[in-house]
Amino acid sequence: MTMDDRSESRSRPVSGFLTLLAGLVLGIGVLLGLTAGVGAIWSGVTSPGSAAEGAGQSASGEAGNVVDLVIKDVATPEGSEPAYVGPSGVGASDLFTATAGERVTVVVKNEDAMPHTFTSPGLGLNVSIGPGGTTSFVFVAKSAGSYPFDCAVPCGSWVMSHTGYMQGVVKVVA
Repeated sequence: MTMDDRSESRSRPVSGFLTLLAGLVLGIGVLLGLTAGVGAIWSGVTSPGSAAEGAGQSASGEAGNVVDLVIKDVATPEGSEPAYVGPSGVGASDLFTATAGERVTVVVKNEDAMPHTFTSPGLGLNVSIGPGGTTSFVFVAKSAGSYPFDCAVPCGSWVMSHTGYMQGVVKVVA
C-alpha cells in the first residue's frame, strides 16, 4: 500500500460522515418545512372566521350571506346516520342559495363523533370539519349555476347515496 492509498482511505470516513450529516440536516429542514406548510394549510381550513364574518359582515364591513349548517344524526331507513341540516331542514336537495359574486360565510357545527368534509370542486372547497367542532369558511361563486357538494368521508350508506343529506347542490343565482 502506498502513502497515497493510506491517506485516501483515511479521508473517506470523514467525507462519508460529512455527507451523512449534510443529508440529515437537509432531511430535517424539509420535514420542518412540510410540517409548517401543512400546519398553515390546516389552520387556514379549520380556524373559525373573524367575528365580523360570523356576524354577516366581511372584514371590510360589507354585509354578506351567512349560512349556518349542522351535521347531526337523523333517522334514515337504515338507522341513524349523520346529515347536513340547513336552513331548509333535512333532506332538502339545496342547502342554501347564494348570489354570484356574493361573499358567503358558511358556519358548520359538527355534532357527530366523526370528522366530515364539505367538498365542492366547482366552488373550490374541500373543508374538513372535526368531530364535535365548529368550522367556518368563506367562498365567492363567480357565476350562476348548480354546484354539487358532498362529504368526502364515507359516513353512512344511505345518506351518502341520497341527495340532500351528505350530498346535494349549492344553487348560485345571477
